[in-house]
Amino acid sequence: MFTFTTSWDDGDKNDLRIADLLDRYGMRGTFYIAKSQKNRLSEEDILALSKQQEIGAHTLTHADLPLLTKEEKIHEIQGSKEWLESVTGNSVHFFCYPYGRVDEETREVVATLGFKAARSSVKTLGTKPTDPYMLPVTTMTYRAPYTPITKMLLIAGVTPASNSGWEVLVREKLEKVAADEGYFHLWGHSWEIEKLKLWSSLEMFLKEVSLRKDVLYVSNGELADKVFYGE
Repeated sequence: MFTFTTSWDDGDKNDLRIADLLDRYGMRGTFYIAKSQKNRLSEEDILALSKQQEIGAHTLTHADLPLLTKEEKIHEIQGSKEWLESVTGNSVHFFCYPYGRVDEETREVVATLGFKAARSSVKTLGTKPTDPYMLPVTTMTYRAPYTPITKMLLIAGVTPASNSGWEVLVREKLEKVAADEGYFHLWGHSWEIEKLKLWSSLEMFLKEVSLRKDVLYVSNGELADKVFYGE
């Protein structure tokens, strides 16, 4: 039996479509939402999403946290937590570092502000997480290598050429993780899936996974509870 989790960053309106896909195939995900984000979910949408899937904080302004002072870090991180708690009426225990960037001070701030875990962008191939504030990922839902250049192209509205064979690689990684009874963490941004027209590809993959009998579906928070807190 292997563990399968997903996470989705930024809080784009297309997150609702992701949530519906996860619900359709009996899967779990964590949606990390930044307050000041282009095309962001409305607060009504966030409340509805919180009743479907897990919600996590992602700062107020999608800030590059290592560049900030400690006081600024606290403002961004605590502010996002309090905002989401006021919107959903639920405690928010999980955080994701914008851009995947984190230094030791940022990690310490997250740990002291009441978060149980935080997701990083560190990639592993199914190994068991060892630090609740540096949860790793396995693969990103993305068709081309994710670099500053391709990110700039996407923002500019230009679709990069497909040369990474994501559909092949994600299945190869899944089989390796399943064979090792490890932890598979799929992550991405719904706005990229929309821009690159990857909806059918993503759904096909999720449907294939849902037919397996050797998988346990968890949110990021449930994963952290299972591994670190014995819950």
